[in-house]
Amino acid sequence: MKFIWHKKDNFLSLKPITQVYGVCFDIEGNVLIMRMQGKLWNIPGGKPELGETPESTLKRELEEEVDVTIAQNGMIGYFEVISDEPTIYQLRYAAIINQVNPQTIDPATNEINERKFIKPNEFFD
Repeated sequence: MKFIWHKKDNFLSLKPITQVYGVCFDIEGNVLIMRMQGKLWNIPGGKPELGETPESTLKRELEEEVDVTIAQNGMIGYFEVISDEPTIYQLRYAAIINQVNPQTIDPATNEINERKFIKPNEFFD
């Protein structure tokens, strides 16, 4: 499997889009990361539902997984995933968080995911 990074580009013709994830910042410049039970820390996001735009996917996943809403977002790029299967695309956005809500159960897992904010320089630690 090969992942090729493409900086911000016109993604409207890309199909299928299988992931939409966000690098989300609070007003102090910290990055939001999350962890589902038994998994590694990651940025939040997920799979588009039928008929959903990438922006709608990101907003929905942020509300469901980590209970935050965003004021604005912008695409930063995408991964083109090449394998023996047909090529797929995984979009990445940057977003500004405008509200952090009390955590609730993620409807996809029936669990409350861990979330925390870290300094950008801690991201790869």
